Amino acid sequence: MQVIEKGGENPDLVVVGSVHGDEPSGKKAIKRLLDKNPEFQKPVKFVVANEKALSHGTRYVDKDLNSSFPGNSESDKHEEELAHKISEHVEDKTVLDLHSTRSTEKPFANIKNLEEKTKDLVRSTGVENSTCFEEESGVLIEMGSPGILVETGPQGTEEAADKSLNILENFLACEGYIDGDCIRSNPDFFRHFDTVYGDWKFKASNYSKVEKGQVYATRGEDKLKAREDFYPVLMSTDGYEGKLGYKAEKVS
Repeated sequence: MQVIEKGGENPDLVVVGSVHGDEPSGKKAIKRLLDKNPEFQKPVKFVVANEKALSHGTRYVDKDLNSSFPGNSESDKHEEELAHKISEHVEDKTVLDLHSTRSTEKPFANIKNLEEKTKDLVRSTGVENSTCFEEESGVLIEMGSPGILVETGPQGTEEAADKSLNILENFLACEGYIDGDCIRSNPDFFRHFDTVYGDWKFKASNYSKVEKGQVYATRGEDKLKAREDFYPVLMSTDGYEGKLGYKAEKVS
C-alpha cells in the first residue's frame, strides 16, 4: 500500500486506486495527476491499495479486497490484513474509489446510500448513471462517509486510465480541492434489487431498460427472459465467475 498526502494535514478526502490488482488504471491516474503537480487548495490523501496483487497482475492474492473490509490486523490473508490498514486511512472520510470494469465502456458510479450528500458527490464525478447497493457488505465505500466507487472504463486499458484521470481531476475541481474546469452531471440514480447468477452470454446493454419478457441472456439454447422490467448493472458475459450481474430499478 502506498499513501501520499497533498495540500496539508488532516484531509477529509481519500482517493483510492487499484483495490484490484488487475485494474491498474487507478494507480496510473493518481500518478499522472501527481506528476502534473497541481496546487491543492485543501488537503487530500491518495492511496494505491493492493500493490502486491498489482505486481502479480491478478485481481487479488488471497481474497477479494473489496469484500474484506473492515479487515483483520491478525489475519494471515493478505487482503484481510490490508483492508484493516486501509480502513484506518478512510474511515469517516469522503472516499473516491477508482475501478475499471468489463461490463461497459461508459463510466458510472456505485454508492451505498441515496442521501443528498452522496448524490451531490456523484454529480461531481461527471458520470451519467449511479446505482445504490445498500445490501453489499465488506466493500471499501462502506467505510467512507460517504463513499463513491466509479467504474471508469474497460479493464486493463489505457482508455480506463485516461478516463480515471479525467474523472479524478473533474471531481477534485468541482469539490474545490484543485483549480480547474468542473463539469457537474445530472445523473440517473438506480437501486439494486436482485442478482443474476450463472454463466450466461449477456444480450442487453447496461443501464438500458430490459422489459418484461425480453431475452437478456443466453446459454446455448437456454434463454433468460425478464420476469419484470429492470435495468442491467455490471452485467457482462465474462465479468464474474458464476454471476451475470445485477438488476436495478430507477429511482430518479
